Amino acid sequence: MTDFIRPVPRWLHVWAVLAVLATLVLLAIGQLVTSFGAGMADPVWPTEPWYVFHTATEAEKERFRKDYAFFLEHSHRIAGWTIGGVVIVLTGGLWWTEPRKVARWWALGGAFVLIAGYSEFHRGLRTQHSTPAAEVTIPAGAAAVATIGAANMVAVAVFGLLARTPGASVRLLGSLSLVAVMIQGLLGGFRVKLNELVGADLAAFHGIFAQVVLGLLTAVAVLTSRQTPEIGTSTRRLGRWASVLAVVVFVQVAFGAMVRHYPVPLSQRLHFATAFLATGLAVWVLRAVLVDVAALTRARGVTWVLAALLVVQLYLGIEAWLAKFGAYMLPELVPVTPEGGAIRTLHALVGSGVWAAALALALRLGGRRTSEIVH
Repeated sequence: MTDFIRPVPRWLHVWAVLAVLATLVLLAIGQLVTSFGAGMADPVWPTEPWYVFHTATEAEKERFRKDYAFFLEHSHRIAGWTIGGVVIVLTGGLWWTEPRKVARWWALGGAFVLIAGYSEFHRGLRTQHSTPAAEVTIPAGAAAVATIGAANMVAVAVFGLLARTPGASVRLLGSLSLVAVMIQGLLGGFRVKLNELVGADLAAFHGIFAQVVLGLLTAVAVLTSRQTPEIGTSTRRLGRWASVLAVVVFVQVAFGAMVRHYPVPLSQRLHFATAFLATGLAVWVLRAVLVDVAALTRARGVTWVLAALLVVQLYLGIEAWLAKFGAYMLPELVPVTPEGGAIRTLHALVGSGVWAAALALALRLGGRRTSEIVH
């Protein structure tokens, strides 16, 4: 008989799921920032996590309590710091399960160097938060230290993957998640700091890269869960189609981010076209899973979640489109009402949920490495 053994302790799976849920909360706040145009409510960056509670002036603290845009922007920053802490714990916990002692400490050392370098990089920028963007000096030394730490950590994970070490794939994804979260934080900050130089060009990329972070954390959550390892040929085939679906959904969500920031005819057409493609492919994949007993056994929960999210997303997509483009005026001139902002935010957030669910379905149907199975 074949039994699956988790590559990591159960608490790490629970923590990974919490990381995904927390990331969705962060995305929700970020979408509210975009919907209500609060991205530049405070042009001062970087700031400490406790800025509005301790470092800020009394006027800024009062503004945090009364100015909705200022409140949203700093809530987004605080949530970002929180996710960073959650992912640090997740990555450290994953590496603590590394069976090779030397590799474990080498990777943990790399993670420590990465965090220290990133902190120093952030501190170096924080001392220049009042400096004009064109005159800011990038802390190159700290950036180099952080890069060395990240490279060491990821390299150990890759070598473990090549050596078929149990849980190596999860540790690699966890390491990449930590690096991605740090990059995402910098993208969000530079979107504010460099606004006077490049405008909102970084905003769309910041929104798209957020989906990469969500995808990495979703993969960690799925691959640390318990499931039966036996996979038939038909299930593997469905897994490949589910992977195609996940890619299409990601592209569609990316075009959605472009529409939110650059509602030009091309981005609108691409968003619409990929929406039709993603919907048709999703319906076909879901139907195939529902009639395949083995596939449904492996992915029953995520299948129904994806189906439900897809229905909700279609409705929200229609409402969001009519609210923004059905007013017979330029999209950027349409006033954002609380109802309209809520619909746009929900549409973007549910889209992220569809992407995460599609990816989870692909991973659930994709099977396990033999190194993670005990016979």
